Amino acid sequence: MKKFIFCNLSDRLLEESEPEMLKLLSVLIKNKSLVIKIQGHIYFTIEKVKYDVSAALAKKGYNILVQNGIEKERLSYKGLCSFRPIYPLPEKNEAERIANRRVEIFIVKK
Repeated sequence: MKKFIFCNLSDRLLEESEPEMLKLLSVLIKNKSLVIKIQGHIYFTIEKVKYDVSAALAKKGYNILVQNGIEKERLSYKGLCSFRPIYPLPEKNEAERIANRRVEIFIVKK
């Protein structure tokens, strides 16, 4: 599954990531015992903004799934700021910044 990409400094999911969210929703509906962890990542440099935005990204993914019928007990979320970038900071270009601004999904329990 691809990563979910969001607009800069926003919890708005980019249109290109919507099919991936629908795939995740479908997998969770079909696999009732699946438990996942949602992690938000951001590249911004101001510490408070980084945490707030990365947490908002993760929570947005969580909320989308809950609003579509996935039980809260099967989900957890956390903002990780820029602690785990795909590309080293500072990024060299917009493509690297976009890649670092993402939500990742991890399976906790099958």
